[in-house]
Amino acid sequence: MARTLPDLFSAAVRRDGASPFLTYYDDTSGERIELSYLTTANWVAKTANLLVDEYELETGETVASGLPPHWLGVVWALATWSTGASLTSGQGDLAITGPDFAIRGTRETVASALLPLGGRFREPVPEDIQDYGAEVYNHPDGFFPMDPPTADSPAYDERTHADLIESSPAITQRILTTKDLTGPEGLSLLVGVIAGGGSIVLCRNLNPDKLEQRVADEKINEVIG
Repeated sequence: MARTLPDLFSAAVRRDGASPFLTYYDDTSGERIELSYLTTANWVAKTANLLVDEYELETGETVASGLPPHWLGVVWALATWSTGASLTSGQGDLAITGPDFAIRGTRETVASALLPLGGRFREPVPEDIQDYGAEVYNHPDGFFPMDPPTADSPAYDERTHADLIESSPAITQRILTTKDLTGPEGLSLLVGVIAGGGSIVLCRNLNPDKLEQRVADEKINEVIG
């Protein structure tokens, strides 16, 4: 049994890396992206390498997310855990924010334009903020931590990796949700899907008139939130 969240995700990738993991919709922009477990793992590795090599994120430090419900939030959560750092609901040593630049880290702030495929900002960002999309593609698809987390390492505030794994029932089905998968209400869904090998359709700005058809098109088993 996996004892840490990176181990849990690695096991899911080995089990069936080509299967769908996260499908993201934004009904305002019209964006749709589908990520397999393996494609997600590549994004996680690139992001983890960026966090360590460029921003010197260390074991025991914290990362705060100001992203809306978005596939990049999941990538950042998994990358943070891979480095031995943890997510926080407060102010983090590092922060990832959206184009509203709503939060700041005490040491470093990174922003995503939330454009398709994680694209860079089209206009210059403030001098004290790093552009995620301009830097992440320069990093490799494999990440090998120097100091990986343990079961007792913090994962989200005071909750450890073991806490999150043990309290998240395995989900084997395909679910649709609007929840923030990196916040306290959505973390158990994210961890449960990884544990059970299920898949998620994450909808931002969901148009209620499209829900019934989306459930049919995406072969959804359950709508949660």
